[in-house]
Amino acid sequence: MNRHAFLRLGALTVACAALLAGCGGGGGGATDTDDHAGERIDSAGRLAVLQADSANVRIWDLDEGKLAQSFALDHPPAAVYASPGGRYAIALQRTQDQAQFIDGGLWQEDHGDHLHDYRQAPRLLSLRLPAVRPTHFETHGSQAALFNDGLVADNKNAEVVLLSDAGIGKGTADARLPLPLPMHGTAEPLGEHLLTTYRDPANTSTLPVQVDLYRRTTTGFTFAQRFAEACPDLHGSFTNAKHTAFGCSDGVLVVSRSGTGASATFTARKLPNPADMPTGVRIGTIKGHDKVAQLVGLASPGHLFVIDADAGRITRLNWAEGRTVRAQGFDRAGSNYAVLDDQGALHITSPANAFATRAKVNVVAQMPTAAPFPSMVSSLTRDELLVSDPAARQVAVVDVPGAKVGKRLDMGFAPTGLAWLGIAP
Repeated sequence: MNRHAFLRLGALTVACAALLAGCGGGGGGATDTDDHAGERIDSAGRLAVLQADSANVRIWDLDEGKLAQSFALDHPPAAVYASPGGRYAIALQRTQDQAQFIDGGLWQEDHGDHLHDYRQAPRLLSLRLPAVRPTHFETHGSQAALFNDGLVADNKNAEVVLLSDAGIGKGTADARLPLPLPMHGTAEPLGEHLLTTYRDPANTSTLPVQVDLYRRTTTGFTFAQRFAEACPDLHGSFTNAKHTAFGCSDGVLVVSRSGTGASATFTARKLPNPADMPTGVRIGTIKGHDKVAQLVGLASPGHLFVIDADAGRITRLNWAEGRTVRAQGFDRAGSNYAVLDDQGALHITSPANAFATRAKVNVVAQMPTAAPFPSMVSSLTRDELLVSDPAARQVAVVDVPGAKVGKRLDMGFAPTGLAWLGIAP
């Protein structure tokens, strides 16, 4: 994920606010008429595709099966993500300290008595978000939290920027939270609250050690509490319907929620690493789905664990011991959890059956020996997973129920990062 120019934090915040306010963002209005004919669109969506070592971002039309538009950004993006509502692609230019935004051209508006869908050509927004080392991007509900690490060498502090589709369309961030130190942290948006990481000033490591809770205000955030439970070398987080989990060197810190809105309450507890955790590794990546109670944690290079916050335990997920994980994630319904290994095979597991492997599909014939590796993203309107194949210059479309590659999209370039854009049901 990437950035732009280095500024002092106060100047960064002011400049960011001024720049966002002045940008002609996406805008929520549509150019087509608001009649009820054709107000609902059944679309496979569009795919934002990064190209290896290039500033180009391609928008692929999955309905037409062809390139819709290509955009040249200021710098090659390190990663691309979909906005919470699926309308915008957010391209992080990490070492250049900025993010840019592409309107994918598919979105939905609530007109009171009906929901109205719109389809237009993709376009690059003029919006540029200054951010010192933007890295982790976490979405929950209608909000996304972009965590900007800051930079120790230049004394630039970390910051959390809260984004939404409505705000991006207006050229504004929803809120900002400046943090007192640089850190390689993460943040989870929870409506009226925000969970983010705390770094001990006495610790020379840039990894956090605890989790803080903030409440939203009309102008930003106010500190609520710091959970006493330690999470040394914190890295990775995910929020599902009931819990937020953070990876620690000695286990997983789980923050559970009860109630809704401003009156919600939060409790924290530590789940220790299981006895069969290999020496020298730790859970540092966490995945989940709102319809699945358990989360999945990855201890590199290929040790997977099921995190059961309700039962208070972490257990091994037996998939293909000895293989390295290159990509992983749930499908749109949470009915399947798929893991792409370092030989190009996709292992499809069943969360309802203790994550037992139900199928193995050969997807990538020639796995790269060095980054960038393939990426995987789920369609939110079709039972499909899309997997980039840089060596073959393709994106494979995997039929998840059928456990097979349905088709291969010829890109004409080496695709890497992916983000699905469209109107989710």
